[in-house]
Amino acid sequence: MGFRCPLIVAVAGILSAALLGGLAGCEQQTANAPPAPAAAKDSRSFMAGVVQPATQVLWDFGYAEKMTDENWAEVSKAAMTLVDAVPTIAAGGFSAEEKARATSAEWQDWSKKTGEAAGAAKRAADAKNQAELATAGDSLVEICGGCHMAFDPNAKDPAAK
Repeated sequence: MGFRCPLIVAVAGILSAALLGGLAGCEQQTANAPPAPAAAKDSRSFMAGVVQPATQVLWDFGYAEKMTDENWAEVSKAAMTLVDAVPTIAAGGFSAEEKARATSAEWQDWSKKTGEAAGAAKRAADAKNQAELATAGDSLVEICGGCHMAFDPNAKDPAAK
């Protein structure tokens, strides 16, 4: 289950570190959104507890050398978790600041792109099409990174807390 593209490995690692280090992501419960983890009190905990683990599965298997039916089931579940998280992402979060951020056209554009890539990953998983899964995962690397640079102070300045 290894990556073939060192750039993707590097970017995925950076995004994971930024996410776990204090990402200002998105969270608000909606009818279609997955339940937030018990510890989720804010966007950061939602992103770290729901979005990042699901996305990591897609990245891990996008360039795997061999996929079993169990692997595809795991990828399909992760992709569905990400699809279900998109309404929460689009809503912005719990705090007034996070909700205000979600009203911007830029936030909604990143949310839309996330939804499209998550949907592509789910379709790839259902079709057991690894090339399409890799493409969706690669898109998520770019989308997540772009949104983090636009909205996460820790991505802009790692010294920010």
